[in-house]
Amino acid sequence: MIQSVEIQDKIRHWRQKQAEGRMTTEDYKEALLILRESRRQAQNVSQASRTKKANAAPVNTAALKDSLKMLRKP
Repeated sequence: MIQSVEIQDKIRHWRQKQAEGRMTTEDYKEALLILRESRRQAQNVSQASRTKKANAAPVNTAALKDSLKMLRKP
């Protein structure tokens, strides 16, 4: 899942602070909490997608083959 623009900006900010040696313990805590929540949301979306796929009607391959046969030139 693509992270929101807000989270991407925070990551960019944290990386800059880290490179400059200004990252505090509170910054690390904030980063971990936000990134964990973001990952949790991504897992929920992924699980919902898998459930939706599992509950979808199966593809009728015989009907697809018949459709392709009809498109063939004689």
